[in-house]
Amino acid sequence: MATKDWYKLTFQIESDLEEIIIWKLNELGIFSFSFEYLMKTKNIKEVNIWLPINEWDDSSKSKFEKIICKLLEINESIDQFFEWSVIKEEDWLTSWKKYWAPELVGNNFLILPCWINLSEKYSDKQIIKIDPGAAFGTGSHPSTYLCLEKMEHILLSDKKVLDIGSGSGILSIAAKLLGAKEVCAIDNDYLAINSTNSNFQLNFGNLNNLNTYLGSFNEVILKNQLKQFDVVLCNILAEVIKEMIPNIYSCLSNNGEVIFSGILNSQKDEIIKILIQNDLKLMDVSTRKDWACISAQKTSDPT
Repeated sequence: MATKDWYKLTFQIESDLEEIIIWKLNELGIFSFSFEYLMKTKNIKEVNIWLPINEWDDSSKSKFEKIICKLLEINESIDQFFEWSVIKEEDWLTSWKKYWAPELVGNNFLILPCWINLSEKYSDKQIIKIDPGAAFGTGSHPSTYLCLEKMEHILLSDKKVLDIGSGSGILSIAAKLLGAKEVCAIDNDYLAINSTNSNFQLNFGNLNNLNTYLGSFNEVILKNQLKQFDVVLCNILAEVIKEMIPNIYSCLSNNGEVIFSGILNSQKDEIIKILIQNDLKLMDVSTRKDWACISAQKTSDPT
């Protein structure tokens, strides 16, 4: 088997720019990254991004640098701002894992990277074990945090749940921990489907009550006639959410609830407007840093 070496791109930002960097990396389909404080007193963070060498040539690297410079409005020399290095495959896991630690989310969840032993002080928490691999983070993104926090406050026991854009499977795992009787997970990336299955197995020892589907949401829903979901979880980009809302309405049961996350605060009003246009009743809006989480409900069809 051929080895996979990695580029490691490093640059520094002011801490309050972290969220916009996360948003852009998610938009570009880049999930292997970390942020590390250099000097807390100066509010500066180091950004580390890992990119597979066999997928990134010089042209792609240059284009990516320009995207980041435009995003951050950087005028200084690119050569002075970005630092590229090569990480060998055998050094990958060491380089990747050192940035992750257990993370408390909401009142009851603990996201636990699978290579870390559980401390006794967390024994009363709902543990979500995650092996992110090289494609996904451990769930510390603010939009994931908001979604998990919202899930704690709705009734999921014996409910049928749909997870759109399942990624690492963290929301599917949380739904099962909270008592869901059936979880369906959809993603258009085969790596995500593999990761969802693998992490679900890691937490429960089996794939009972989990059904995964590879493909776009609209195609999968129509092909498999998926409907009558009590709860839909949708933690993806706002531009994609807008196109899904009509079909999300159709696959919800009466009084079913949908949780949207991955939405910047500046985008939430447009999403709310589209929800109302599609007969979804706004239930709640919560925010964390620059991100918003919106929940809505399908009210009973008129008889």
